[in-house]
Amino acid sequence: MVILARSNFDLLSPSLEAQVIIDLQTLVIVAITWLMIGVVNLVIGRLSDRMLKAGNENATVLLRPAKTAFKIIVISIAALYWFQNMGYNISTLLAGLGIGSVAIALAAQKSIENLIGSITLYAAQPIRIGDLCKYGDTFGVVEEIGLRSTKIRTLDRTVKHIPNARLSSLEIENYVERDMSLFKPTLRLRIDTTPDQIRYILVKAREMMYAHPMVDQGPARIRFLNFDESSLNLEVFAYIKTTDFNEYFEVCE
Repeated sequence: MVILARSNFDLLSPSLEAQVIIDLQTLVIVAITWLMIGVVNLVIGRLSDRMLKAGNENATVLLRPAKTAFKIIVISIAALYWFQNMGYNISTLLAGLGIGSVAIALAAQKSIENLIGSITLYAAQPIRIGDLCKYGDTFGVVEEIGLRSTKIRTLDRTVKHIPNARLSSLEIENYVERDMSLFKPTLRLRIDTTPDQIRYILVKAREMMYAHPMVDQGPARIRFLNFDESSLNLEVFAYIKTTDFNEYFEVCE
């Protein structure tokens, strides 16, 4: 519509003010900016739909700030082009914007680090919402992965918010990705236990382990480990065929 109006503008006998607006290409800039913002919304919307269909619901959170950033870039370019048409020196404006951008970047350094940390978490996906994990000294369930921090529900039912910049650099132990659970207790026998009694206990314990359907037979073992001043120590080593904690403790019992 703007192009059609411009091509027939002289037939309308425009006023001086309208002529100035047209000469500055104001309507064209506004129309192109509106069109580009629509394209950004379309592309980001399609990417979001694809991520949702692929099961990457968490990654769609990153698209919101990306969409906002693209819109700001489009509007900034349009504004600079309009100022240039008005006769302003774009070099001076760019220099001022550069100094302002450096100041903003320094002020928002932590926020940028957390945003980069969230991108790392979404890209590598060492954790997902609902995973039971250990992060440093924190043990809990991931409830939300935000742009600034990750929300973790601890075993005490408290909530911890760990900045993504820190979380992405921590050693993360994900219990959900286990295929089996390790069972490794130490049985302490009285110091006066006889060798025959120890052999009997070892035989019966092996029979119990090998007969249990939830024990992986390959690495399962029980051996006399060592002794100290008050006990003779037997080490049990086995993998339980479950990743559910309730079922694991039932087998251990």
